Amino acid sequence: MASKPASLRTPSADASGRVAPVKAPNLPQRIFHVTHVDNLAGILGDGVIRPSSAAEPAVKLGSDITDELRRSASATADASVADCVAFSLSPQATWWAEVQQGAAGPTWSDQARTATITDFVVLGIPIAAVEDRLVLADGDAAAMVTTISTPDTVRRMLARAAADPAVLQAAEALIPGEVALDAVALVAVANDKRRAEVRGLLAEAGVAAKVVVYPPWFVPLELT
Repeated sequence: MASKPASLRTPSADASGRVAPVKAPNLPQRIFHVTHVDNLAGILGDGVIRPSSAAEPAVKLGSDITDELRRSASATADASVADCVAFSLSPQATWWAEVQQGAAGPTWSDQARTATITDFVVLGIPIAAVEDRLVLADGDAAAMVTTISTPDTVRRMLARAAADPAVLQAAEALIPGEVALDAVALVAVANDKRRAEVRGLLAEAGVAAKVVVYPPWFVPLELT
């Protein structure tokens, strides 16, 4: 049986009531939004990345069940999970590995199951560009057992993720509302053909993000 990743929750206090500080000198610096290349033109046309509650993607990865769960789960006092743009703390996130390995199960759409992995792009955004709005979850943000950060616990949750690769891959980062395209610093693709296509789309839209070919991000991790 697979063991549950270490929690992002604040560590328990010791007998004296003190909580040991979390030491993580190398906190995550970027968050990553994975989308199908067929969705990129719409994103560029809008000039923003929209949350799932407002987006109309050409290729929709989540199932109707997933949409319902995310609409009913709260990310903040004013926003549901569906009202946030979803990111990962790692470009090799657990959910992305599930899609790469066939998107089995009721949480994924038929489009996700038939998508070709090389048709996806990974948008990287510096945390510094959105840190004032960043919300973290220690897993699927719509799951009942997931812990959602408060403004006071975001940095501690980042530190705990940085200390454990399994936690880093499982965590979900949320940005309530829209995310401006000028926050995108990096677009990663699987091959040179896709890079040429994406560069052309970005140039037409006046987006200056760097486009790189990085195949390791498109190779499925071993799920345990």
